[in-house]
Amino acid sequence: MKKHVVISPTSCMGLVGIHEGAYKKALTFDPDAVAVDAGSLDPGPYYLGAGLPHVPRYKMKEDCRIMMEGLLTNKTTMVMGSAGGSGGHKHIKWHLDIMDEVAKEMGKTFKVAIVDTTLDKEYLKQRVRKERIEGCQHDAILTEEAIDNATEIVAQVGTEALIKALDMNPDIVLAGRACDNACFAADAVRKGFDKGLALHLGKIVECGSACAIQLPGSKIMRTPMVATLYEDHFIVEPATPDWICTVRSVTGHELYERTDPHIQAEPGGILDMSNVEITQHTERSVKVSGSRWRDDPHSYKVKLEGAEKVGHRCLFITGARDPNFIRNIDWVINFTKQRIIDEFSPKGLVEGKDYYVIFRVYGRNAVMGELETKEPQSPHELGVIMEIIGKTQELAHEISYFGKYGMVWCNYPGRTTVSGNVGYTFSPSILDAGEAYQLNVHHLLPIDKDQSLFDVKIVEVGK
Repeated sequence: MKKHVVISPTSCMGLVGIHEGAYKKALTFDPDAVAVDAGSLDPGPYYLGAGLPHVPRYKMKEDCRIMMEGLLTNKTTMVMGSAGGSGGHKHIKWHLDIMDEVAKEMGKTFKVAIVDTTLDKEYLKQRVRKERIEGCQHDAILTEEAIDNATEIVAQVGTEALIKALDMNPDIVLAGRACDNACFAADAVRKGFDKGLALHLGKIVECGSACAIQLPGSKIMRTPMVATLYEDHFIVEPATPDWICTVRSVTGHELYERTDPHIQAEPGGILDMSNVEITQHTERSVKVSGSRWRDDPHSYKVKLEGAEKVGHRCLFITGARDPNFIRNIDWVINFTKQRIIDEFSPKGLVEGKDYYVIFRVYGRNAVMGELETKEPQSPHELGVIMEIIGKTQELAHEISYFGKYGMVWCNYPGRTTVSGNVGYTFSPSILDAGEAYQLNVHHLLPIDKDQSLFDVKIVEVGK
């Protein structure tokens, strides 16, 4: 029976790590491909905008070493997606430099196919002048101003761009920004397996053992996952016997990051899971069938991601237990914000333009904000974060200091003492948090299916 075995070593390269012994066990399953996600937009826009990784270098190097050493004993197709965290040029270089260092320490060379998913700004501006580039889950169309303001704009590619790289027969594919599940599905689709099943397989194992359960007594924090794709179904199981997959663990992960339990939009179409059947195959493996791929008959679209710098951030973090302070927290916030505005307006600084004042009240609605559905309650304590974003770090710092004392000393209704009504979390109490970025490009770009927009080049590491 025709089959294709894929290994998922970990949830994200450099994040939780790859257990070396468990990875060696996974390789005994004779995989046809090894795939791993190396990034995400989950940590927010800062890392994309600043061109920095969101994982420690030593951990990324450790994961690269384990996977690259595995190539010496098991010559398999290997795909690493969303290089360096966000898949931009600086992220790819950071990731590639680590691989080069590892290869030199091994005394080996590896051929790496790099998929460049950063788009030229002038090209994008030409597109927006003649057509409407719609938002991804929002109504704002892409503008030239947004393109100019973004430090870099990457496209989240699907299986097609990765197949283009795989056709060059590299040891490793290192892709810029890529759909997580596409990394796992690309080689299988290239070899003629069902695209819907392959993408669904990728969706389930993209976070490694997050779709499995650790048995009591296991000493392995994370274990690689082994997914075997057949013509009409696939099997998912952990690489080591101290972990198991159940219907509940697999379906639980399937709902991860989903707005619709049955439909997932992908570049070029829809992954349709409305008729999926998930059953227990063995005591430690699960069988999945019924996934379907539906081509978009009108266009092939990729998601664009870009972040713009909005200034520098300062934080003041404090806690309150006085019931009158808690009862009047909105009064305190409004007083503090107005005091800041009154102080800095004569200096020609406008709140909402030259600087921003943001309050987050933990214990009330800091997580959901205006979307909170629960009725307000009166907690016995609150955590309050005052966030200031200014054009410079110095400006943000000075506004934070001024605002802090407004909050700490204000004469709120029912105040008993003139001070001591809040507790500082840190000393120094004002924390400079560096550059602040916001996601300003999150749009869907129609492109040609031939993937000519994305360059692929071969480089050799370890020379």
